[in-house]
Amino acid sequence: MINFFRRIRQKLLTENKLSKYLIYAIGEIVLVVIGILIALSINNWNEIRKIKNAEIEILQNLKTELNFNLEELEVINKQHKSEFEDGIYLLNLFGTDVSNVSELKLDSLFSNAFSGYSFEAKDGYIKSLIASNKIDYIQNSELKSYISSFESMILDANQEDGFVRRLLNERFWPSTDGKLSALNSISNSERYQEFPKGTYASDYEWFFNNREMEDLSANIFSWKKENVLDEQLFIDKIERMIQIINNELKEK
Repeated sequence: MINFFRRIRQKLLTENKLSKYLIYAIGEIVLVVIGILIALSINNWNEIRKIKNAEIEILQNLKTELNFNLEELEVINKQHKSEFEDGIYLLNLFGTDVSNVSELKLDSLFSNAFSGYSFEAKDGYIKSLIASNKIDYIQNSELKSYISSFESMILDANQEDGFVRRLLNERFWPSTDGKLSALNSISNSERYQEFPKGTYASDYEWFFNNREMEDLSANIFSWKKENVLDEQLFIDKIERMIQIINNELKEK
């Protein structure tokens, strides 16, 4: 092809057809420019396609991690709601005669209300996205904002749970040692069925007539309430992120 164009140029020059040569030269330049533009367009298209494919892979991996967190968080949130509801029941027993409430029921209520289940988020992929700057492949600005603040969302959802655990471990259980049978409470839980019954019965009359236990329990369940609300907010945000991802994948 190059030799073909060279022969045409030589023929035009030897025939002294300068005007035709100039027209031909301009046409050849235009063809070269068009060729370059086409090559650049193909290259840009390939780059856009690579970025698009990378974004699709990122969105799919994000969806997998978010769905895992959503399922785990919903289970924990349901458990924490149950703990709070049993806690409200117990709070209403302070200052009352609890002799008409069976010991088995109280053991079961204490086992659930004062348990310490926590949500442990899985965010390894999200952290790797941020660390590698691959988050920039994501085009949706709202989703990118959620991902950037995901770690702070986890902290917000778990903050109150941390307060509850400290109250339980540092104040509640040490104060009730020898007065409330931990074994009787634990053995009533399905999770610890292999544990034996305790050697003594819990002194629930002491507990429900103790001002310190009333205040401490009120603090514990107020934090549990806040924890339930914050977990629900986190659930809503994760669901919104998954919704955005689904919409983005449909458009790709």
